[in-house]
Amino acid sequence: MRIAFVAQPIDPVLPPRQNSIGLIIRHTALRLVDRHQVTVFVNGRLNARTDLPDDGIDYRFVSDWPDTPVLNLLGKYPNYVPQDRIVRSGLYYGGFARAVARQLRGGRFDWVHVLNFSNFLPTFRQAEPRAKYALEMQCEWLTQFPALDVRRRLRGVDLVTGSSGYIADLIRRAHPQVEGHCVPLYNGFEPERFTAAAGSGRGDRLPTTVIFVGRLSPEKGLHTLLEAMELVCRQRPDARLELVGPQATLPLEYIVGISADPRVRQLSAYYDGTVCSDYQAYLRQRASEGALAGRVTFVGSVPQAELPRLYAAADVLANPSFSESFGMSLVEGMATGMPAVATRIGGMPEIVVPGVTGFLREAGDVEGLAADLLECLSSAARRNELGAAGRERALEVFTWEARARRLERLFEGQRD
Repeated sequence: MRIAFVAQPIDPVLPPRQNSIGLIIRHTALRLVDRHQVTVFVNGRLNARTDLPDDGIDYRFVSDWPDTPVLNLLGKYPNYVPQDRIVRSGLYYGGFARAVARQLRGGRFDWVHVLNFSNFLPTFRQAEPRAKYALEMQCEWLTQFPALDVRRRLRGVDLVTGSSGYIADLIRRAHPQVEGHCVPLYNGFEPERFTAAAGSGRGDRLPTTVIFVGRLSPEKGLHTLLEAMELVCRQRPDARLELVGPQATLPLEYIVGISADPRVRQLSAYYDGTVCSDYQAYLRQRASEGALAGRVTFVGSVPQAELPRLYAAADVLANPSFSESFGMSLVEGMATGMPAVATRIGGMPEIVVPGVTGFLREAGDVEGLAADLLECLSSAARRNELGAAGRERALEVFTWEARARRLERLFEGQRD
């Protein structure tokens, strides 16, 4: 098959500093390129040609002109043009979509696989009606955007996938017309890197370190984690927390400002000055107070190659998110043999088996989160027991190879 992946225009896909969506695209493509012709369309502004890997994939560098200058200009006048309306618009990154569409003409591809940007589909279909189109949703946009607009975009789509059963179910309920071809497609990890990093094991080392890996943004619940860790540190003064990931607050209009979940909408208080207007400064101030003082490290962004080492040096993986379509860090942490403590949100209950591979709590439950962290830190034996079960589950269900094989079967018309 001739397969094209269309990356989000907001994502770096090429190593060494891909974001999560960039990783998903590239690792899937890498595991298909031996059997198929694979092309990946990326934003040339965010992906340098000098980073081009020799991996058999045909990377196409596409311009996002005039999108970026127009969006930057509109961003200066949020009171006149609300940012959430821009994201929902069919014109959002329309220049990038038209540039990709010009390269789709001529029947070059059997399948065109689009990440999240459903507004691209009408443009692509008009340019090349002979291809089949797949839309992969790693977020809840299809149920948060105007229903009539979404239904028009989904007209004629051949396959819709969600990064979890949770996302796929939301889409099917909101848009019954895709019921017959909307299915889950889990993300994955690299066993050779993550399991090998913890190959020597943590042994009888007393558990002390909790790690969070992801974007430091309100929807990820870092403020909840800091409150829970303060309770933990009062009982375990040797405990510490490492926050790994970009110190960048996601724009309000991407998740918090358009969510129907009242718990998520309440996070606007971390944007509008009710609690703070600078979330990063708020987290740093909170981490310097009380029992947390000196116990929290802001690691920042790191290359993907360094992540396995950071996981292997920690004892418990925490993800206290209020909004999470999948939860890739949970899988990666489990793969290195550590328990995962998360919230009962989005796709995370499909990853963590409570009491077996870790624990789940309701989002915002500070005391419950602290209790679960203390349970995992209680002894090396308990940590290792939960971690071993987590590694086994990660290897069985969540690998890039398993994801690529499933997508291949779906493209071939096979259903599990």
